[in-house]
Amino acid sequence: MSLIKQLWLAIVVVTLAAFGISFVVSTLSARDYIQQELQRKNIDNANALALAMTQLPKDPTTLELLLAAQFDNSHYEYIRLTEPRPEGKIMMERNIDTAAIASTAPGTADQQAPAWFRALVPIRSAPAISQVSDGWTPFATLTLKSDPAFAYGSLWRGTLQLLGWFVAGAAAIGVLGTLVLRTVLRPLNAVVGQARAIGERRFVSTDVPATPEFATVVTAMNTLSTRVRSMLEEESARLESLRQAVQHDPVSGLLNREHFLAQVADTLESDSAPAHGALVIVRLSHLIELNESLGRATADALLRKLAESLVSLLPADASWLLGRLNGTDFAVLAPALDTPDTLATTLTERLELAVRNSLPDDYQALPVGIACYQRGNSLPQLLAHADVALDRSEQQPDCRPQIEHVNPAARPATDLAGWRRLIDAALEAGSFHLAQFAVLDRHRRLLHLETPVRMQHPTEGVELTAGDVIPWATRCGLLPRIDETVVAQALALIAAQDTAVCINLSAESMCHAPTINRIADLLKTQSAAARQLWIDLPEGAAFRHAVEFRALCKRLKPLGVSIGLEHVSAQVCRIGELHDVGLDYLKISAAVIRGIDRNPGNQTFLRGLATIAHTMGMQVIAEGVATHTEAEQLGALGFDGLTGPGIHL
Repeated sequence: MSLIKQLWLAIVVVTLAAFGISFVVSTLSARDYIQQELQRKNIDNANALALAMTQLPKDPTTLELLLAAQFDNSHYEYIRLTEPRPEGKIMMERNIDTAAIASTAPGTADQQAPAWFRALVPIRSAPAISQVSDGWTPFATLTLKSDPAFAYGSLWRGTLQLLGWFVAGAAAIGVLGTLVLRTVLRPLNAVVGQARAIGERRFVSTDVPATPEFATVVTAMNTLSTRVRSMLEEESARLESLRQAVQHDPVSGLLNREHFLAQVADTLESDSAPAHGALVIVRLSHLIELNESLGRATADALLRKLAESLVSLLPADASWLLGRLNGTDFAVLAPALDTPDTLATTLTERLELAVRNSLPDDYQALPVGIACYQRGNSLPQLLAHADVALDRSEQQPDCRPQIEHVNPAARPATDLAGWRRLIDAALEAGSFHLAQFAVLDRHRRLLHLETPVRMQHPTEGVELTAGDVIPWATRCGLLPRIDETVVAQALALIAAQDTAVCINLSAESMCHAPTINRIADLLKTQSAAARQLWIDLPEGAAFRHAVEFRALCKRLKPLGVSIGLEHVSAQVCRIGELHDVGLDYLKISAAVIRGIDRNPGNQTFLRGLATIAHTMGMQVIAEGVATHTEAEQLGALGFDGLTGPGIHL
């Protein structure tokens, strides 16, 4: 029962108790007063009537008329005239008609009290007796008693007025108490919200209210939230140090060979990755000679300058990857690169300014090899073409960058207007559909269906993956329309199969408020299906667009939608920043999962990541699991779900 209901109940109980006591005290006091007044009235009326009869002739007609006139003009229960001797015979009498009282007309009903009230509060007044004389001789004894009906009516009206005042007072006190209680309890709403947030593993802080009792609770909860956040920040920092040690080169700070090549392999195999791109290798020749002539510290400084010049090439969306393959070779993976010639020119200029001018004249060789790939090319094939381009560059007098195409005949289309017409036609024709891949929990039960989008070519009939379409849809500004279509199809799939479905939502749609509003309105109309919808968002989007990401979670999570991050890897150290969002799950990138059963460093890293995620109330799901041994190892590390080519129902 709420506090307000309890307040009203207490007011009712107190009011009834107070009314009962007041009723007893006031009614008994009023009854005693009324009985005394009735007694005096009886005596006065009896004496006055007896005196009048004494002075009149004693013929029966005159006495009868006087007695009747007196009875009719006043309110008596009875008037009786008897012989003067004891037990004298009744000479004449007038009695009130009790039947007439029971059927009193509506106009006099306010003078009557209910029978139960008369029985509860009886009014008893003794009749008055007076002697009627005939000269000096006693003639008769006059006895009369006033009718207490009006006394009951007066007492009943007083009781009703008392009850009315008590009810009005109780109502006023209840309303005033409700307003005061709501004002006093207003800080309690913040306390409840904070308690719910902590229950959902969202560790937020609230302002301390002025009420001392609430202030103590809020301060304690804020302390708890602060300590948990500090613990998460410390654990995230430790985890980031471990990730840097396991996945990065200690000198340049770039990805090490193992992790970089795992990322490249994942990009080549992923349907959601861009359909084409380029792998760039830059070689710092004569590294051994530079170490000998310049010293190890100076040579390491040159390596860091080279790494910084490559970092400066990164686009704003941070979709490119940088790594160090060995002591002399640095690599750049540039997905969706359409103009490798432009990249070669820009890279030459950056290397000239940052590194070549700092090298001795005899050791200025910085060959660059660029290999352009298509999705589906193998990693050894791509590396082989990059090595060929690098060797050709080394043979050039000025080490001019050289470009190799793994598939010379398969050049990416660059007709933006043509892609716009193609995607528009596909949207109008309903050519977008969802593929289905199972995501299983640790017990190999279906967790949800992962449903990447596919587009049927309107004219050629071939199926295009998200990696083929999404880059062009982004450039054409059509991605929000595609995302809305995907949400509608996912809800239809949930309704048809009654199973959880996971979709991908782009950062562009996340940042487009009208799109999110339309998606939210659609989810409201299908609330049951919305509770089985999972939404993947890119890892980087949660941090690059933190305000929009929090707005998305605030808008969609109350509808029952599960929200998580996919391809989590590089920014995992920042997961602690999302302590107040209430994320439901993390999907760890296949590049980190690849070969996990043979990589103790990544095992330690992923075990720590799973611990932090579970502390924040999130599930941890592995992407790209290829073998049974990888699956077994991930289960031992605390992962909650698995997906990939090696996972089947």
